[in-house]
Amino acid sequence: MKIDLNTAKILNELQYNFPLTPTPFRDIAYNLGISEDYVLKIVRNLMEHKIIKRIGFTVNYKSQGKVAALVGVKVSSREDIERLRMELLNNQEVTHNYLRDDPDFQVWFTIKAPSFEILKNDVAELLENKLKLSDYVILPSKRVCKVSVRYDLIKGIGWSKPTEQPNDVPKPEEIGIPPTLPREVSRLKPVSRPYLEIAKKYGLSEEELLNIVRLMLEKGILRNPGASVDGDKIGFKYNVMTVLNVDDTEYACKFLKDEVWEASHIVERIVPERWPYPVYFVLHAMKKDVVEEVINNVIRHLKPISYRKLYSIENLKPGVAR
Repeated sequence: MKIDLNTAKILNELQYNFPLTPTPFRDIAYNLGISEDYVLKIVRNLMEHKIIKRIGFTVNYKSQGKVAALVGVKVSSREDIERLRMELLNNQEVTHNYLRDDPDFQVWFTIKAPSFEILKNDVAELLENKLKLSDYVILPSKRVCKVSVRYDLIKGIGWSKPTEQPNDVPKPEEIGIPPTLPREVSRLKPVSRPYLEIAKKYGLSEEELLNIVRLMLEKGILRNPGASVDGDKIGFKYNVMTVLNVDDTEYACKFLKDEVWEASHIVERIVPERWPYPVYFVLHAMKKDVVEEVINNVIRHLKPISYRKLYSIENLKPGVAR
């Protein structure tokens, strides 16, 4: 599907300026000087072509009492890659899975579980026992500084403003919210009043529901309002995970969060001695020189002991709405 300028503007509004109102598509249309019917037509077309994966909110895994880790796996053949890809394809706890150009670990995926012990056991069962892949690292999240994937089709590089990421995220029921409600609002229908049906189901007005949505955003139960877009389908060919070995991880994370708006993910991880890179950030762009410039600026400023750039070669689990 060809993305013309009007469609690009609509996609940007859906990602960067999604209104928390009962009529978000009407408000976007007003901001762009076009009709709501036209916006909804474009949105439905983009969803049909799976360019928009979902419109709504990301449900924070911490609000479900889960932990997360990044796993890097050494593979020696395409057969190994395919076997691992097929195992992870239908695993609901895996949200990212990429083949990357690292000499030590080539397949990288994120996985969630109710506890780190369960996570370790799940990974060992899959990789060691089932697939006979024994060389891997598990890198638990120590501090999540930013998670916000936005693709600016006008600038050609992803970026988003820094946002606070609370470490302690309550379960919805702990603050008087039905546990099923976050998932209900995570996927909104492309209709004029997308909250109406959900509000009626819970005996609420649309404004009452939106007040609860605002509270969940404030508490970190929900994040990233708006459209989740498939970057591969709109020309964002360059996805690079840069990992840093630095003395002061707290300063590095703060600098990345405050100054490097192009970073979609900024995470400090617990790392073993064999993988001495506790800080990582991810960039997405249409052109390689654009991400290289950002990385070079970061390296000049932070002066890491060492670092690696892991470019994505293949998305092994495309189309997943986080």
